[in-house]
Amino acid sequence: MKNISLSIVAKWGVLLLAVLAFSASTVFAEEDFKAKYEEKKKVNDETIGVIAGVIEYVCPKIAPKGSNICDGKDTVGKAVKLATHIEKEGEVQNQDAADQFFDAVEQFKGHFEPRQKAAEYAKKGDFKNAFGYEEYAWQYLVKCASRGIFAKKMVDGE
Repeated sequence: MKNISLSIVAKWGVLLLAVLAFSASTVFAEEDFKAKYEEKKKVNDETIGVIAGVIEYVCPKIAPKGSNICDGKDTVGKAVKLATHIEKEGEVQNQDAADQFFDAVEQFKGHFEPRQKAAEYAKKGDFKNAFGYEEYAWQYLVKCASRGIFAKKMVDGE
């Protein structure tokens, strides 16, 4: 009888340890996703800063000379105005750069929905999905940045 009781206690003890280990790993995994989410959010914000710098640089080199498309402080507004002008009017200083710029703006638009979903999941404490959606947004931002850099090289004659 003693051997059976020790055997049962040992089995239950191992099972209890396994459950505790799994619970702890789940908690740590959620903490890791929270950290990953916060880091990806920071990277995305910094990437948007770089994109804004590229917009400020290329906008006056693509927009028609003498236009006010690139005036003002609203960088995103400038990008949208220039993209709209490219689509509707077509008159630009550098057509190849304008094509790249237009595509960059289209990619940038794509990042808004995933970032909104990321924020909603983060608010609920679901950092795994929040991180996933920030990662998804980052893919749009990288495409936007690469198109913007191509536009910059084109206006610089590279």
